[in-house]
Amino acid sequence: MTQQTSTINVRLPKDEDWASFYQLVRKHHARTVFADIPFSEKKYAAIEHQARNPAPHQCLIVAEAKGKVVGLAWITAGEYALGDGGVMTTTHLLAVDAEECGPFLSAKVFKRLLRGIVIWSRSRNARQVLVHVSTGTAIKQTDRLLRSSGAICIGGSYLLAVNET
Repeated sequence: MTQQTSTINVRLPKDEDWASFYQLVRKHHARTVFADIPFSEKKYAAIEHQARNPAPHQCLIVAEAKGKVVGLAWITAGEYALGDGGVMTTTHLLAVDAEECGPFLSAKVFKRLLRGIVIWSRSRNARQVLVHVSTGTAIKQTDRLLRSSGAICIGGSYLLAVNET
């Protein structure tokens, strides 16, 4: 029996990746409940600058399939706000290019990124990884992927519209 190699490579970013990140983040934003808010080039540039020069408690992880960037995760490690010690990782953004990947490969990329987050979190002595699902889309599918990766639901994000009166 021959060993099959993965078609997904999870790694740190390379200089040539940044244009792909921009496109991926734009697509991700367009699929969220916040798509009606104009994408900010200025804010993206500030986030990119930070991601290019991360502090030791920050990391950008990249997923590549068939030579293309198809996913990324932006994470930070820090202490629990109401206690001493207790380092945890917060996943600020976990984006997969569903258009490029299709449903099956998207799920594999998502799970590989999660595994990369866990591995990085161990290097920071984190006890838990928080994944905030706040896109407002594919919630049930995302829940299944997270649970199949060993995650438990500890709450959720809720959106309350504030209408002008």
